[in-house]
Amino acid sequence: MQTNTIKHKLKAGGRVLGTCVTDHTSPEIVTIFKAAGLDFFFIDTEHSVPSYRDIQTLVRAGRGADVIPLVRVTQAEYFLIARLLDVGAMGIVAPRIGSVEQARAVVDAMKFTPQGSRGYGLRGIINDYQYAGARAEMDSANRETMVILQVESKECVDAVFDIAAVHGADALMIGPFDLSISLGIPGQFDDPIFWTAFDRVVAACDQAGIAPGIHMGNAKQLKKAAERGARFLVCGSDSSVMLAGFKEITSEMALGAALAAKAGYM
Repeated sequence: MQTNTIKHKLKAGGRVLGTCVTDHTSPEIVTIFKAAGLDFFFIDTEHSVPSYRDIQTLVRAGRGADVIPLVRVTQAEYFLIARLLDVGAMGIVAPRIGSVEQARAVVDAMKFTPQGSRGYGLRGIINDYQYAGARAEMDSANRETMVILQVESKECVDAVFDIAAVHGADALMIGPFDLSISLGIPGQFDDPIFWTAFDRVVAACDQAGIAPGIHMGNAKQLKKAAERGARFLVCGSDSSVMLAGFKEITSEMALGAALAAKAGYM
């Protein structure tokens, strides 16, 4: 399997920056990500439209450009995780993790024996048709595939030190809207309650030696999170960044200032 550059960079204590693909599934978008200097992207199948064919096409483009392709699974279930890995995802973002047991189940689904129980279905999208033998391919996949667990509830924050310590996890990624809703402060990302929870996640990741992360809607919010310790950094989505860019143009040209209201998260 291709070397997962962001996994190794995070392990070395570095930061990585990416975005989310929700609507624009042409592989050309990956070339734009590369030109913009992004390290990775994740394809969203939880809330958005990409098909398995779209995912494999985007994965192939990402691998070719060395912009690491990840996928957020619809639900953290084996049959969904395994198929997304078999169409080439170099990591899985697993939503709605609330317990150690759920975190361990994700790792088990993603890792081949002896680390887990993933079924063998390695195809050309994974090894570029250069088969090195079953054991070597399994070891490579175990080494390079990323496990990203989402923190989206008070329940998860309460258990986060134990969740972060689950062997095989590489990063925790806060989903700010769902987390803020669970904390009783929907969308209030300046509230101290939100940042207290954020700091607890960072502390848990630091203690476990994995990367704390977050998906924020704009660079200002993301920079604040980075300054407080986040290293797996996701900004907006293909559609939200495009919308914000065009709104900036219309505002600058004074042709549609009324349209330049603050963009939403997605």
